[in-house]
Amino acid sequence: MESGRNQRKVLAGSPRREGHGTEAEVVQGVVSSPLDAPGRGEAGLSGARVLLAAPLLRVVGPHGRRRVVVGQFRVGTGRDTAARVTLAVQAVWSETGGWHQEPVVPGEADEALVASLAEPAHAVVGDERSTAVTMAKAFAESSRNEVLRLRELRYELEQSMADHLAGRAGGPLRPLLAAAVELSTAVGRARDQAVEAARSGLWVWLWDREAYRRVREPEAKAGGEPGWTPRLRAGIRHCEAMDRELAEEVERLHSLLGSMSTFAVAQGTEAQERFTLAVGAGAAVIGLPALVLSLYGANAYLPMDSFDRAWRLLLPVGTTALAAVTAVVAWMPGASRPRHYLVAAGTVAALLSVLLLAGVLVPS
Repeated sequence: MESGRNQRKVLAGSPRREGHGTEAEVVQGVVSSPLDAPGRGEAGLSGARVLLAAPLLRVVGPHGRRRVVVGQFRVGTGRDTAARVTLAVQAVWSETGGWHQEPVVPGEADEALVASLAEPAHAVVGDERSTAVTMAKAFAESSRNEVLRLRELRYELEQSMADHLAGRAGGPLRPLLAAAVELSTAVGRARDQAVEAARSGLWVWLWDREAYRRVREPEAKAGGEPGWTPRLRAGIRHCEAMDRELAEEVERLHSLLGSMSTFAVAQGTEAQERFTLAVGAGAAVIGLPALVLSLYGANAYLPMDSFDRAWRLLLPVGTTALAAVTAVVAWMPGASRPRHYLVAAGTVAALLSVLLLAGVLVPS
C-alpha cells in the first residue's frame, strides 16, 4: 500500500554534510508482520533490482505529542533509477491524550518522520548493490540509535512513579499503568522487527543467496566476497544489538509494571483507610457536640440572641469538634499537609455556623 511520493535527500546529516547522502524517492506503506518480505512488485519498489529491509523505529514529534513508529525500511535500487525508500509502517503509538496505539496507520508520512531519514550521515557511493547495502546498514544503525529515545520514555514513567511514591503528584495510577503497557507493546513490536531483520540478513537472500550464506555461516566467509559485504555484516550487527537493548527495555518495563501494580494495591488500601478515618471524623464532628449538648443542655442559652449566649454554647462544642478532626487528620495515612488542617477547620466552622443559625432561629 502506497501513499504520495517525494524526492528527498536522505542520510546527508542534519545539518547536511558535503559528500554524504543520496537522492531517494520516499514513500510510505504498511506492513502487517515482521515476516513480510519486500517484493519487487509492491508500490514504490517496482523495477528495483536490489531489495533490502531494515527495522524501522522512530520517536518523533514535540513533547506531549510524540509518536513511536515501528515497521520496516525497505530499500530498492536499480541500475538507472534513483534509490527508493519505503517506510513500511506496522504500528504507531501516540502520546496525545495518553499513550495509545493509533487504530489506523496514517496514510502519509509526516515531515518529522521523513526528516528523521537525514541521520546518520553516510557516504553513499558505488553501484546499486553497494548503495542498497549502505542505505540499509545506515537505517539499521539509526533505528538502534532510537532505542535511546525510547529509553527516555521509560525514564519519564519511572520519574512519574517516583513522584507518586513521594507524594509530589496525585491522581490515579491507571494512566501510568496504561502507558507502561502501551510502551511495552511498542518495544516488543520493534524487537520483533530487529530479530527478523538480523535472522534474514536484511533480506539479502532475495537477490543474492551466496551473500546470505557468507554473512550467516562463518565457514563461508573465505575469499572472493564483494566489497559491500562488511557493511552488510555491520547492519546485521546493529539489528542484533538493537534486539539485545530492546530486550532489556522490555524486562525493565515489565518490572516497572509489577512495581506499579504493587503500589496501586497499596494506594487502594490507603484510600480505604482514609475513607474510614474520614467517616470517623464526620461521626466525631457530629456526635461529640451532640453529646456535649445532651449532657449539659442548651435551653439556658437559647435563643442565641446575644454574643454572651453564643460563645458560652458554641465554644465547648467547637473546641471538642476541632480537637477530634485535628487528631483524625494527624493519624491519616501519608503526610498531612496544611491544606488538610484547613479543610478540617473549615468543616468545624461550617458546623458552628449551622448551630449558630439554628440557635438564632429558635423561638423564644
